[in-house]
Amino acid sequence: SVDKMIDIAVTALTMKATLEDIEDMDLAYAPPFSTAIHPLSHTINILLNKISGAFGSITPTDYRTGKAEGYKLIDASLNPSITGAPHLDLTKVTGKVADYSLDDKLLLVCSKGKRAYLLQNRLKHFGYTNTLVLEGGSIFNSI
Repeated sequence: SVDKMIDIAVTALTMKATLEDIEDMDLAYAPPFSTAIHPLSHTINILLNKISGAFGSITPTDYRTGKAEGYKLIDASLNPSITGAPHLDLTKVTGKVADYSLDDKLLLVCSKGKRAYLLQNRLKHFGYTNTLVLEGGSIFNSI
């Protein structure tokens, strides 16, 4: 619940825990009610990936102010939903994608960001070097 998450965060702040300290916490969970990885731990993992450069993303504010200019918009949604954007199904990416060179600037967007993130990981595995995920996906951004 929310109060537990706040308690964990406040305890970590009070103890001057680093992100790595929080990442290493082994928090209790009950499978019927929560995931094996606590949402706060998952959030810390995302933040660490952003800091290390493993996860390249663009914020909604940066997107709205044009900082994705020059990027090719790719619809990574399960079902194509972005008018005019080419759709790329992450489950079908098994190597280099014919329509894109390895250094193309690709802005990956889905409804919330998860599929775009998974697609980014797959593209990186196959050598793509310039991909960004739009944080919040199409739910929080006007595309």
